[in-house]
Order: sequence, then C-alpha cells, then structure tokens
Amino acid sequence: MKTAVIALTKKGAAIAAKIGRLMDADIYVKNDVMERVIIKGEVVVMHPFSVDFRGMIEKMFSVYDALVFVMACGIVVRSIAPYIKDKRTDPAVVVVDELGRFAISLLSGHIGGANRLAGIVADILGGIAVVTTATDINGVIAFDELAAENDCAIENINDLKYISSELVNGGNVCLFSDCRLNGVLPPNIQPYAPESKARFAVVLSNSLDVPVTAEKTLYLRPKNLILGIGCKKGKQKHEIQEAVENFLSEKNKKSILSVRCVSSIELKAGEKGILEFCKERNIPFKTFSAENIREIEHRFPVSDFVRKTAGVGCVAEACAVLAGNVPRLICRKTAYNGITLALAEEEKVIAI
Repeated sequence: MKTAVIALTKKGAAIAAKIGRLMDADIYVKNDVMERVIIKGEVVVMHPFSVDFRGMIEKMFSVYDALVFVMACGIVVRSIAPYIKDKRTDPAVVVVDELGRFAISLLSGHIGGANRLAGIVADILGGIAVVTTATDINGVIAFDELAAENDCAIENINDLKYISSELVNGGNVCLFSDCRLNGVLPPNIQPYAPESKARFAVVLSNSLDVPVTAEKTLYLRPKNLILGIGCKKGKQKHEIQEAVENFLSEKNKKSILSVRCVSSIELKAGEKGILEFCKERNIPFKTFSAENIREIEHRFPVSDFVRKTAGVGCVAEACAVLAGNVPRLICRKTAYNGITLALAEEEKVIAI
C-alpha cells in the first residue's frame, strides 16, 4: 500500500515522522515547520510543501493508496471533499491528532483499508483506533472488506448497502460459494438453499449462471481465472475485446471480473491490441519465454503453424497454465479469427 503522511505543525511533523518511518511511507510537512527529525539514530526524510495544500491533495488522491493526515478532521474533510469519487477507487484516509492519541478511519474504511490502517497507526503511536462503520462496531461480516482482503471484485456495489443493512439490523443473509471457505460462518450467514426463499443473498463465484434467486443479491467475483492468449500480429483492441467477451460470457459463462491476469508468449509482450485491452480493464499482462513454454507444451495439442511463427507448438493453453498457481485448464484453446484463447482456474480459498 503506497502511503503518504501529511502534517502541518511541528508536533504533527514529529508524529508524521514516526508513522512514516515505521510504515515506509512518504512524509510531507509544511515547509515553515520543517525540522531535522532523528529517530533511533536515523534522519527521517521529509518532503516540504508550500501554500497549495489542496492542489497537493488532488495529486495525492491519484498517486497514493492511503493518506494519513496529522491534523484536525475539519481541515481534512474540507481538503479532500472535492476529490472524493467512488469507494472502490478513493484512497484510504486516516486522521491522527497531533498528540497521537487517536487514529480515525475517515474514508474508504473497508475496500480502501482505512479501518485496518487506523489500527496499524494506533499501534505505532500507542493510541486508539476510531472506527465507525456499522458492520465493524456491530461485529458482523462486512462483505466489501471480505472482498478486499480476499482479492475479489464487487460486481454490483450499489446493492452492498442492502446486505450490510440486513446484517446490522439482526437479519439473515444466504451465501452461495463455489470457493473453499476457511473459517466459520456466523449464525446469521447461512449456506444458500433453493428452498430457503432468501430475501438477501451473496454469491461468491466466477460463474455467471449460479442458481441463486433472491430479492437482492450481491455478487463477489474471486480473481482466480487466467486467460491465455495468442494472436496474429496487429490485432486491434476491439477485436481482442470481442473475442474475450464471447469466450468468457458466452462459451464459458464466466465473469471477466474474475480474470486475474492475461498471459502470452514473450513475442507478444509489445502487442498493442492486447496491451490496450489489459490497460483498459486494469488486468495484468504476463508473458513467458519460448523456453518456459517448451517445458510443458507436450501436455497440449500443438500446431506446426504456431511452431513456425512463434517457435513453440502452442501458446494460449501453455501460458494460461504457466501464469497460474497450480491451476487446472477448464477450457482448451478456442479460435476467433486470428485470436486464440484458453482458460485456466485456480483454487480460491476465502478467509472468513
């Protein structure tokens, strides 16, 4: 988590230095209160800033995953207000008083990790973490936090409030999961059964055709799919996108939100269409050498044409397997007008 700690006063700078040093964070202090701060014999490096405080905060919102402010809450609220956009993308924001007594989770408590960050900062300072999210203070599962901690995407985050409200108010929610669960579900989270006629349900699956019917259903997509790809040179982004969408949703009934990475041969490391598709979808793109692929290509059907052009007998299937953590190939190569796709799935264990 890339973190910045910001302070306005001399006392605040000392607190910021302590937090920043122990968290390996960038420290920003108002230039007229800069001092040489030494902790355990080491000089703590701090970055000075001048009067354009809000301008700096605007830039930080797009650069850092977390912001720790050592100052009054009111200053922070007014400073960050113009830049708050979406709980899925806003950085975690924690506010600390300049005596280090309280670390307050202010923004992006669950998905952004501000609640956890407040606890870490409070431990560093010997202070108290202040968390106000209803699920935390009532001791019930927060499914947005569960998603963040287990690398799952939330498909329909606007429906999260119905699930959380039901749990906070003492109701029950049904859970359908095709992932292995590590932990014990609380009594108000019950395994989904068709006869249960659940009002509220949570689906934890990469599949689009799960047999769940409820008034409100929250979909969490575990990132446990690896998409192997090979293509002719010069394929455009829209061609890659059309092929991938058809391959996943129509052929395999899988959510693209569950794709953890796209994988291909090193020869395609600069393939513009693939790179643009992955960038737009924010999906990592991994490549493997021909030598890596040759080690396992005997496990898959090979093509003389592919060998002549790429130096190996197969690309999509081998790369899908190479990029995963002990994955199983769930869909062999499928051709789409010069684009070949294959799909592997990792076992996903969800910590409750």
